[in-house]
Amino acid sequence: ILKIETIFQNEEFIIFNKPNGVLTHPDNSTKNFTVRDQLLEIEPSIKEWGIPGREGIVHRLDRQTSGLIVCALNHEVFTLLQSSFKNRNIYKEYVCLVEGKLRTQSGKIEVPLSRSRKNRIKREVSNEGKVSSSNFVVIDENSTCSKLKIELITGRNHQIRSQMEFIGNPILNDVLYGAKKVAELDENQICLHSKKIRFEIRNKNYEFEVDEPSFFNDFLNV
Repeated sequence: ILKIETIFQNEEFIIFNKPNGVLTHPDNSTKNFTVRDQLLEIEPSIKEWGIPGREGIVHRLDRQTSGLIVCALNHEVFTLLQSSFKNRNIYKEYVCLVEGKLRTQSGKIEVPLSRSRKNRIKREVSNEGKVSSSNFVVIDENSTCSKLKIELITGRNHQIRSQMEFIGNPILNDVLYGAKKVAELDENQICLHSKKIRFEIRNKNYEFEVDEPSFFNDFLNV
């Protein structure tokens, strides 16, 4: 079992550092251990009020993505956090490695995304879609790849992954979104990491940050 590290816990919520390859909550195709399973072990009472199969899960990270995820430990906080996410009152910062060099060192990507017509698992840029918005800054690069800091303004499904494919710099090993397969990485590991999260709850400010997996640096230091 891949270890899901607890970064912080109080009576209200818990912050995990999810490894690549772990599902946020169960799906129909696998019986693997999930973030939700770990949450149930820590706080079984979430069964009493949570949505079956997704108890306490306020937001999700893709299986292939690592990093910070917030889970609620009671219904009131679940509702508060959900509305903060919905109203974009939560600061979410990601770091990723993408193929090649970007045309510009910083900028904003704003495109409409909807479910792909060719592949229902994917998202694609389409005029019928909902607007997706991210700010990015290049923080490091070499001849083959670039490291980006990304601030999510909206939180669409697969937002960063589909935006990076759209601009022609897919995330390393994200084969679903047009990247080349990286031999050193598992199919459930892509170079996308939820690094920092900041929010307010009951008039108190919280901020959490966790480093990306060590393999990120392996590709930059080539």
